[in-house]
This record gives sequence, structure tokens and C-alpha cells, in this order.
Amino acid sequence: MKNQLLEEAKHSNTLSKELISNLLESMDYTSMSFLDWAVDVLKVVKIRIDRGDKITDAVSGVTYDKNSFEDFVKKNFSSYIHNQVYFAPYKMEKAYFTLQACEGGYNLVLASSPKEKIYEWISSLSKRFSLVRMIATDVVYIKDMKNNSYAPFISENGKHCRYCKKEGKILEI
Repeated sequence: MKNQLLEEAKHSNTLSKELISNLLESMDYTSMSFLDWAVDVLKVVKIRIDRGDKITDAVSGVTYDKNSFEDFVKKNFSSYIHNQVYFAPYKMEKAYFTLQACEGGYNLVLASSPKEKIYEWISSLSKRFSLVRMIATDVVYIKDMKNNSYAPFISENGKHCRYCKKEGKILEI
């Protein structure tokens, strides 16, 4: 069924009520397959409109041009879908993640704010270098203040280290 509707979007000059209905229903599901299908169909229609095809919406009766179709997408679909259909690198929002311990490793979790800390300062070694610990793992890193870069702190035995806040010591892992 979905493939037939995609074919309709590729070849028909009228977007049927069934196609419009399925596109709008895709917003009721959180599955990426539904969202990706809607993005694929909307991209096809956008490309056709961009090349000059006259495509009419059977529900509203509107014959879309570039602006009216973008308005339709913006009004009826999530910002995620809109951004996928109308990809512009300069408009892309940056997403930030934090680490959260879980069984067997760490999950990347979408941060609620770009200001959430990943590292915590331990001490300064000089004006340029500081020791910091990754909050989620307690692993110690050397932060280069000049380059704003991090490198793992490796002991003289060639091992990574963690910071024990309770003891105030850096311990080999």
C-alpha cells in the first residue's frame, strides 16, 4: 500500500485524499519507518514541484508552488520532518548528548541543555593544562586549554586512570 502511494507521489499530478490522509496519519506514530516514509514522499513531491511540475492537493484543491508546499509541510508536520525535506546546512540545529551509565556500557542521552557538563575540573597542572574527569565514567583526562582538546591521562604503567573523589586520588583502572 505504502509503495503504491509513493508511486502516486512520483507520477501523478494530483495527490489523492488517500495519500494526504496517510501522510497526515504518519504524525500519529513515533516509529521511524512511518516518519521516514513521510519524508520520502514529501521529498519526491518537493523535487517535482522544484522542477516545475503542477501538483494539486485533492483535499484542499490547492495547486502547489514552492512556497505553498513548504507552508503545507511546515503547518502539518513536525519540525523533524520539515528539516528533513527542506535540508539547509545553515539551519541545522546542533544536538548535544550526555553519557548515562547502563548495564554493559553507556547510553548517549539527548541533553536538555547544551550547558550540561560532561567533564569536571580536578586541578590545574599549568596555565595550559588541567586534569579533568569525565563525570559519567570518572576517567581522568588532560584538558589542553589552548586547543580546547582532551587526551586520556595515562599512568607510567600505560594504564588509563580514574579519579576517586572520596579519596582525592587518581587510581589506575
